[in-house]
Amino acid sequence: MKTIIKFFSALVLLFTFSCSQESTQDPLPLDLNAVSAKASSKQTAAIGGLPNNNGDLITGAATLHRNKNGITVNFKAENLNPGAYTIWWVIWNNPGECIIPGECNEPDFPEFQIPPNPDNIVGVEVMYAGGHVVGNNGKGNFSAHLNAGDTPESMNTSFGFTSVGGLAVGNTFDAEVHVVLRTHGPKVPGLVNEQISSYAGGCDTPFDILPFTEYPDEIGQCADIAAAIFAPVSP
Repeated sequence: MKTIIKFFSALVLLFTFSCSQESTQDPLPLDLNAVSAKASSKQTAAIGGLPNNNGDLITGAATLHRNKNGITVNFKAENLNPGAYTIWWVIWNNPGECIIPGECNEPDFPEFQIPPNPDNIVGVEVMYAGGHVVGNNGKGNFSAHLNAGDTPESMNTSFGFTSVGGLAVGNTFDAEVHVVLRTHGPKVPGLVNEQISSYAGGCDTPFDILPFTEYPDEIGQCADIAAAIFAPVSP
């Protein structure tokens, strides 16, 4: 159970960073009925994250494209330490069930609801989105697509709550979408493919000894270090 606790503790910190930065996300339109009938939408949000080992905050922007079949993200982060990274979808299918509707956060995960609710009424799903190695320029350019109904490496059962089948079919405009950046430390010869394609790839150090106010940068250290948040396009 320590894994889920530390994972979500990191998310809370990251979402605080993200929400403290100016968002460039398009405002909700006045005619919400027109939005529901749209074939597609585009949103842009700031990336917020921890400072790197030089003290520079992770910055950047992410763009989310939605249509009735799924979602696509372009996630461009700067000031990253060289190493292996993955990005993860955190999809909230029922954001209206969150404590603050449309602003889902750590207390809304089933593990932390009071009383705990393993039935997952908020409809959250944590899934692999993509990964690659970042070089010395510190720039990470990630892209990923998620079809409605797919569950690529869903982490829900590992974290102790029910899978809801990914991004619900027919819900692509209504879901709240978080995209989380995870470091897997410096690349390790012979282990890189695992580092950039799985949640625990290259992770040896227990989460509970890492101070999440600092950027893990040693081999074996993994942590969620940045995020972009996209509000529902329609209620």
